[in-house]
Amino acid sequence: MNDSDQQHVELARSIARNGISPSPAASLPQAFANIVGILPGKIALIVGEQAWSYAELDRLSDAAATQLVTHGVARGHCVGIHMDRSAEAIIAMLAILKLGATYVPFDPAAPGQRLAAQADAATIKVLTVAQGQPAPGWFRGAVQAIATRSDDTVASRPLLDIHPLELAYVIYTSGSTNEAKGVCIPHRAILDLVTGAAYCGFVPDDVVYHGMSIAFDGSTFEIWGALLSGARLVVAPPRVAIHEICDLVEEHRISVLLLSTGVFNSLGRDALQRLSGVRVLLAGGDVMSPSVANQFFGAGGRIVVNGYGPTEVTTFSHCHVMTDAGSADTSIPIGTPIRGTAAYLLDERLEARSLGAEGELFIGGTGLAQGYLGNPSLTAERFLPDPFALDGSRMYRTGDLAVQAADGCLDYHGRIDTQVKIRGFRVELGEIESCLRSCGSLLAACVIHVKNDAGTSLLHAYCVRDRHGPDITEDELTVQLQATLPDYMVPRRIAFLDVLPLTINGKVDRKQLEAHARSSTPGDAPAPETSGTSDDALGNSLLDTLKHLLDDKRVSLADHFFDVGGDSLTAMRFCAAVSEEHNVDLSLAALFEADSLQEIVERVRGLKQERLDSPQTAVA
Repeated sequence: MNDSDQQHVELARSIARNGISPSPAASLPQAFANIVGILPGKIALIVGEQAWSYAELDRLSDAAATQLVTHGVARGHCVGIHMDRSAEAIIAMLAILKLGATYVPFDPAAPGQRLAAQADAATIKVLTVAQGQPAPGWFRGAVQAIATRSDDTVASRPLLDIHPLELAYVIYTSGSTNEAKGVCIPHRAILDLVTGAAYCGFVPDDVVYHGMSIAFDGSTFEIWGALLSGARLVVAPPRVAIHEICDLVEEHRISVLLLSTGVFNSLGRDALQRLSGVRVLLAGGDVMSPSVANQFFGAGGRIVVNGYGPTEVTTFSHCHVMTDAGSADTSIPIGTPIRGTAAYLLDERLEARSLGAEGELFIGGTGLAQGYLGNPSLTAERFLPDPFALDGSRMYRTGDLAVQAADGCLDYHGRIDTQVKIRGFRVELGEIESCLRSCGSLLAACVIHVKNDAGTSLLHAYCVRDRHGPDITEDELTVQLQATLPDYMVPRRIAFLDVLPLTINGKVDRKQLEAHARSSTPGDAPAPETSGTSDDALGNSLLDTLKHLLDDKRVSLADHFFDVGGDSLTAMRFCAAVSEEHNVDLSLAALFEADSLQEIVERVRGLKQERLDSPQTAVA
């Protein structure tokens, strides 16, 4: 932190001590303007070697807003953002919100057909992209490039009087009918998530890590938690491995770090040691490992937060804050409701369950979404009148089962339907099944979710072919799914059955299919003769590591990492394992660029040799 930044931080602290905090804000632009007024010269955003102050972000977003107006963008319109996390994405969000419009983030890695359907559903006429990036081929409306530098003098835009319940963003999640659901989040929900957040307590001298995709609701916490508190936001590049996250944490002295639970659970000893300096480490999206949490405290970590919350309640509705190893026992609760949130455990008649009794979790309060965009029937089904509130508000039916302990903490007990978490993303198995059935050559399809011994989540599809239709193979089905679904929703394995097993009630027997998947995984099959193994100890070691992570003994050194089921989370775990076992840092980029696992072996071999040849190693 330089002298100028320190002066800004001391000013903010002085303001807080003297009770002259920013005026309460009704909207994100107003809250951001309050911070700009107090800390205009303080660094707000860092991407690589570039940095922007709060005043610069304000000016650039004003310029972008003016350009959007020329395309007809007005209050209440939905405007798309087709970008990876970046400075341009932050500027676009601010610009859209300043116009009283709603931003809709799209993941550029998702299939174009899927994004086009979402854009149509949101009636998006204008799409923002990063300057220098081409417009996506699936979009037919106006495209506005967003710049990160400008020498033009731009007049400040007057603040609109935006109501707290006006929409700030719409974010799409998986739906059970082959249609993603657009979750409508108002300004108030975001403000209540990050301002005065007791589970984190953002302060102006915080440095916040931004590693979530902007199309994932975890980015809401990162972006607005930083920018509405006068903190600094550090944007991670794409495809960062765990050791690269650690590098960024150390380089920028990051104090607030949010990871997906899958990534947190894969952290090794070295990473936990390097991350121990953060003020608060949060994880969300799946069941947290008590062992890893305890190891983090053993490495000197200060605070771990287990966060829970569906997208419909704006990132987090519950948090469990841990400050020592004794906090993480055999299982970690999802905690208690955050400020402004109410939670109820109810039975099938919507009556309250007693302490210690399992019930479905319903969530009320100011963090609730307004519903699903353009889908009033589904909104009415999931957002019910809150019988415990006196103001006519609603509660969200999560579909999650939980039990409340005597201290008020909730323990998560799983789902009551077919919704699962894959790499931190919420996935409706019914959406994948609907896509399979739409392929035309199938009579029935069922998708199940299992976890292997390494903790990797796997999707298996079981299908029944139409004997009177054209034959279809597993590879053909996979290609069709890849055209419409993001990669984390494409089943790892597809098997064909004569009929799907049924329960006594005539429903598909998912438990029987899960047992079948566990008993017939390639991990139990003998390795083929062309396994790619040799007398090379390093090659065999890396191959064994990957076989364990993928639970697949058929993997050979001739295979491509992603062709044998590797994904981004498995890649991070693999890189972490390489670091732990061989004391070298393998980048994610190397996995993406290598044509085979053998190339990865040679890359690791080269890194080991470089380490041995380095002067520092020689001295040591």
